Amino acid sequence: MFSYNEYRNIITLIQQHLLIVDFADVTSKTDNFCVVRHDIEFSIDRAAKLAEVENKLGISTTYTVQLRNNTYNALSEKNIEQIHYIKSLGHCIALHQNPPYMSEKNLKEYVIKDIETLEHYYGFEVDRYAFHRPKQEQLAMYLEIPGKINCYGKKYFNYFKGAEHRTLSDFDVRYLADSNHQWKYGHPIEIDFNTVSKLQLNIHPFSWTEQGYENYGNFLSLVKERKNEMLYDMETENNTFPKELLL
Repeated sequence: MFSYNEYRNIITLIQQHLLIVDFADVTSKTDNFCVVRHDIEFSIDRAAKLAEVENKLGISTTYTVQLRNNTYNALSEKNIEQIHYIKSLGHCIALHQNPPYMSEKNLKEYVIKDIETLEHYYGFEVDRYAFHRPKQEQLAMYLEIPGKINCYGKKYFNYFKGAEHRTLSDFDVRYLADSNHQWKYGHPIEIDFNTVSKLQLNIHPFSWTEQGYENYGNFLSLVKERKNEMLYDMETENNTFPKELLL
């Protein structure tokens, strides 16, 4: 479960029924598609590994980056290199943002400023964005910014209100996500593709590994990875770092 092999099986199954395309390729006349997005939450390193898996599968997807994330620095030299690496594999980069409550006008300005910051440090255009843990009013707004793609836009997502809709499969666009290491809206392997012609798949790279772990084991391995990275950084940056902490 949540192994790269399972992910390959998911993509292979989807490709038997739907065309996997980029968000930018979807128009009002596109009647068969799957767009794939990855919200990077804890580890850009794991995102890069999943990007390699997808490159070998021959698909291009979108990786969303948080500018204000508490567990990784989107603008560190190492992570900028990783983002460039993901892009070099044929994928697109987007802003992943968790804005506070604000008016539509202020929200547009908020998104644009963060996108401009990413563009400044990454050195390439960021033409899309997706909200992190979106609030209902943000989804219902279907925010539009000229020249930018809202991954929760009407062409790629149907807003719904209320838990009673989560089991329905008759939306124009079906949305599946592995949020919190679980498939809350259905597993891609189990959906009836006879009823689905448009799909957005939202995958969180931190959940996926070569081995495939259940939730506790996955976080245990993730914490170990991040701890090792922190200890390495501390040792290389400060020659007074107590070596016994590495044991």
